[in-house]
Parts: sequence; C-alpha cells; structure tokens
Amino acid sequence: MCEKKIDISKRFSIEIQNINNKLQQLENGRVYDLTNAQMDGYLSTHIGQLKEMISDLLYKIEYGEDSRKEELEKSMGCIKL
Repeated sequence: MCEKKIDISKRFSIEIQNINNKLQQLENGRVYDLTNAQMDGYLSTHIGQLKEMISDLLYKIEYGEDSRKEELEKSMGCIKL
C-alpha cells in the first residue's frame, strides 16, 4: 500500500468542513427558492459560494498555501488546533 504524502483532509479540515456544511444546507433544501426565507439565500448564491470555496481549496493545495487551520495556529501563537 502506498504511503500518504500529505493528509489533505486533516490539513484542510476547516475548508472541507465549510464545503460540507454548504452541501448539507443544499441537501436539506435550505434555499430561498424553496423556503422563501431570505436567510437561506438563493440557489445561485450557494452555487457561487461552493465554486469559490472549492477553487480556494484547490489553489491552496496546488501552490502550497497555508490552510485556514494553519493560519489560525500562526495567529494564535503556539496553540495547536
């Protein structure tokens, strides 16, 4: 079996969780188009946000940028998240 070079799911857990949360909202029908509740947002807004989240995550992975978790750890000093 091959050894992992990088554990993307752990390193980018915050970004992945944000994408999962957005997908869960959609799966639960939390869109203005269905609920008429403005707090849910339009389907097109959710899709745009998902595209941006995925694009941001891929950019960070491809160019070796810090994950959100790493950024928070740096800003909080030596506290490990």
